Amino acid sequence: MNSVTRAVLIVLAAVAVMSAVIGGYVYINQKPPAAVGQIESVQVSPIHSQMRVGEGAQGVQGGLETYDQLFVFTKVKIHNQGKIPLFLSDMAGTLTMRNGEQQRSLNAGQQDFEKVFVAYPQLASFRAQPVPRDITISPGQTVEGLMLFHYPITPADWDARQGFVVNVSFIHQKDLVLEAKR
Repeated sequence: MNSVTRAVLIVLAAVAVMSAVIGGYVYINQKPPAAVGQIESVQVSPIHSQMRVGEGAQGVQGGLETYDQLFVFTKVKIHNQGKIPLFLSDMAGTLTMRNGEQQRSLNAGQQDFEKVFVAYPQLASFRAQPVPRDITISPGQTVEGLMLFHYPITPADWDARQGFVVNVSFIHQKDLVLEAKR
């Protein structure tokens, strides 16, 4: 075996050993995500409203405006599987429409959550304990509750969607992304 071939074999062996050592280090020190979760259910309720606008001038009637909106009630479960507390910062729902356009809605805050059920009493059957913002989830603790998102779309738009995900944001940790099944 000549010296060039021997040198190439030594370099290749060194690269293989270093790759195995680095790969083993990464595999052993890989940390699981701080939080895991799931969407337990998604229910939607359309609201169709008509509002008379303007009185109109003499001999001219005012107009009628129509509003279609959809409330998305999402029951979720979030579990802290880490060794440190998680500080839940915010929650948002991202809806991907049929054409690929994305609409984002923040989870209703506590006051807005209550106002929805006052303004629309027909939604009372959807009411459940909400997931509050700005809470601390201790190691091993599981939080369950309802998230409420609002989109200015029709039920047909919802049915034609490409996808719906919930992003749960934590302070100093990666976001937890929960994908809803179709």
